[in-house]
Amino acid sequence: MTSVEVWNQSRFQRVQDQFQQGSLPHAVLLMGPEGIGRENFAQALAQWLLCLNRQDEACGECKSCFLFDAGHHPDYHLLDIEPEKTQISVGQVRELITSMQESSHQGGWKVSNITNVQAMNASSFNALLKTLEEPQENTLLILQTSQLQGVPPTIRSRAQLLSLSVDDQEGVKQWLMERQGSLSQALEAALNLFPQAPYKAEDFGVNGDTLKYAEFIVQMNDLVQGSNTPIQMAQFWHEDVADAVFWMQLMVRDILLIQQAGKQADLLFMQQKQELEVLAKAINGQGWLMLLEKINELQRLIKQKSPVNLMASWQSLLIFVTQIASKYKPLD
Repeated sequence: MTSVEVWNQSRFQRVQDQFQQGSLPHAVLLMGPEGIGRENFAQALAQWLLCLNRQDEACGECKSCFLFDAGHHPDYHLLDIEPEKTQISVGQVRELITSMQESSHQGGWKVSNITNVQAMNASSFNALLKTLEEPQENTLLILQTSQLQGVPPTIRSRAQLLSLSVDDQEGVKQWLMERQGSLSQALEAALNLFPQAPYKAEDFGVNGDTLKYAEFIVQMNDLVQGSNTPIQMAQFWHEDVADAVFWMQLMVRDILLIQQAGKQADLLFMQQKQELEVLAKAINGQGWLMLLEKINELQRLIKQKSPVNLMASWQSLLIFVTQIASKYKPLD
């Protein structure tokens, strides 16, 4: 049974109160960054609504809960981007609409959950709009997104916005300590990186990404100094391109802080301060800001699952690093 994390419980209670008061909307636009527990929230809400013995949470023991946990509940429709695709097709949405229009198999509610609504195309949105304009009784449509700007105003205006955020960092630390047994230095650093994404912080701090980041900084130094090539470095990190692009963004952020007097106490990766200082002396601020623009462009393509040649774009980014290293040296 899916549980709602401590930092999301007050918002979950708010939705439950709306249901008890008979004011639950037919559609909820659930917004929050990756790693905040948005998927768990949506699943817990769906299971609670479908539960035959719901109280503060789903009972986990009724026929409906067993069906939900087994992934075969006839009144629950989960919709996401299909493998090898970049968008949610209109055909998928039409299948969801048909499901929502059928009578409930369990005699209760029907719930649909679209996990990446911003990945829909114009035709998909138009098909979804018809369902939002003419909702069936006892149905809830959960629309999940991390990018509100990717959802058309026509859809937003017909759904209640529910924005998830972390308001209690101490609660997150306690949650991590319960899951990991202690709060390591790596986890502390990761929480500074991902204050609104506890699951990302946990993954980053526990699964060795902090060590990978340290190795990445060493290789970036080698690249800037000319003892490594863009092709070699691109190949080394080819299985971790999305992570490497993110690490590069963090690296530039820390370097820019180093170049600002008195800002070094705010470094995310204090343990790599020496290597970062070398990089800060190799390229001036203008060069790093130009690189940051390129990093942000590639990150957008990665998040949008753009069909571009990712490896070629990654190599181009590293080539650009060597170019700014030769053209944007700090003044003596």
